[in-house]
Amino acid sequence: MKNTFGENLKRLRIAKNFTQEQAAQLLNISPKSLSRWECGSTMPDVMMLPEIARLYCVTVDDLYKEHSVAYENYAARLLSVYEASRDLHDFYNAEREFAGLLKSKKYTMNDLRLYGILYQYHMADCKAMALRLFETGLAMGESNASEVYHQIVRQRMLLRSQVGENEKNIEEQIAKLTEQPHDFYCYINLLVAYLYANDNQKALEVFQKAEKEFPDQALLYAYGGDLYKRVGNCEEAFACWDKALSLDSEMTAVLWSKGFCCEEMGEYQKAYEVWITLVVWLEERGYEVEAEEPRKLAERCREKLPR
Repeated sequence: MKNTFGENLKRLRIAKNFTQEQAAQLLNISPKSLSRWECGSTMPDVMMLPEIARLYCVTVDDLYKEHSVAYENYAARLLSVYEASRDLHDFYNAEREFAGLLKSKKYTMNDLRLYGILYQYHMADCKAMALRLFETGLAMGESNASEVYHQIVRQRMLLRSQVGENEKNIEEQIAKLTEQPHDFYCYINLLVAYLYANDNQKALEVFQKAEKEFPDQALLYAYGGDLYKRVGNCEEAFACWDKALSLDSEMTAVLWSKGFCCEEMGEYQKAYEVWITLVVWLEERGYEVEAEEPRKLAERCREKLPR
């Protein structure tokens, strides 16, 4: 009867340059016990299998496969498992092992390369999953929840922008606006597509055209403020943000934009007032945790004010 398990133990031990005595010492067993395992006359307790696998930098399953290969370390083996499975649980196992290597400072240059590859694979998997979720949401149709539908459209555009697909975003939104020239969201989505592509001039053209047709839309002025800030026109930026808040006092994203802009301008008193306004708004609605960040920002500005 073929002794696959025992043959693997011997081959893996030799690949690691361990003598039977060294391997036995690391496993806290006698050399005689290890010799019997390798010969196939006895088998280790099942509870020892993870420890044996880790010593030889393989998985427990590898111990029973024909011609198993010893990896440079256990982290490298777990990377190969994730590469094959693309399972989130396998990613976390490999990530935890690589993180331990870095913490122990016993890593090699190749470990860093493999750790980077792990995240490279995971990044691709995350992008694919995000796109699947966005597409599933969009497939539910705009009629279910128009505002959320277009939030998904813009979030998908952001993801595409991050991987260099700005032209695809712009082409799609131009086509949508052409089909529905009087749809407010089509203007917003095209404006955002140009913002993500850093085409400020085109974004400004879309904003100015939309402003004539939709002068009472808070979301338009929220994006308009961000656009004017980007091109260095802070006066127009604040005018847009204030208009957005006058149209919709719940649009707190505008307060974040105003606060950071005030800080960048060195207007710490104004920034402080904005952050406090945001803190109050959040606390009144029970968002104590969310209020912590603007509270810290307010304190930072207060410390910069003249005594």
